[in-house]
Amino acid sequence: MPDELAAVRAQIRELEAREVYLRGLLIENSDLREGASYIAEVTTTKQQRTDYKELRAMHPALCDEYTFPVEITRVVLSGITSDGEIVSARKLKATP
Repeated sequence: MPDELAAVRAQIRELEAREVYLRGLLIENSDLREGASYIAEVTTTKQQRTDYKELRAMHPALCDEYTFPVEITRVVLSGITSDGEIVSARKLKATP
């Protein structure tokens, strides 16, 4: 199961990189926006963002009043080298 999860995560990274590339092409090239099954519409909108780092620096008590703990469950993968050593998944990936 951990090997399959690692493979799925690698596929996700590849697909996300491909998405970024394709989005860039669609944004820059209006002639590429019509396909056989889909049409890409490129829109630009404005959003409001809050700088939480600055807000916390300027109003720490107010931020503390509205900050609460949340329990998060994560699955962290470690790699196993050919000699059985447990290393970080990133380190294992970097090893030829």
